[in-house]
Amino acid sequence: MTPPTTSDTDDILAKLQRAYDQVKPDEPHTLAVGDRLVDDLELDSLDLIDVVSILEDEFDPDVVDQVIDSAAEIETVGQLVDRFATASADAG
Repeated sequence: MTPPTTSDTDDILAKLQRAYDQVKPDEPHTLAVGDRLVDDLELDSLDLIDVVSILEDEFDPDVVDQVIDSAAEIETVGQLVDRFATASADAG
């Protein structure tokens, strides 16, 4: 498995930003890898599933399923980016 590049992680972060903006349109925030999903972004588990589900057109369905399956363990934007990157590498 090839580790994700900075370009890969930047691309995933940009996709997450677009999805976040759709889920929380009234709460603008520029995502950073250190942002905590619950404490900083006020995303509950359903919001997180919504963000990940929006990305179904951007990622292989197996990748989305893997991320959803591990959602309870993800606490930060950086962990979410890493999970997408790892799942994408595993799938591809």
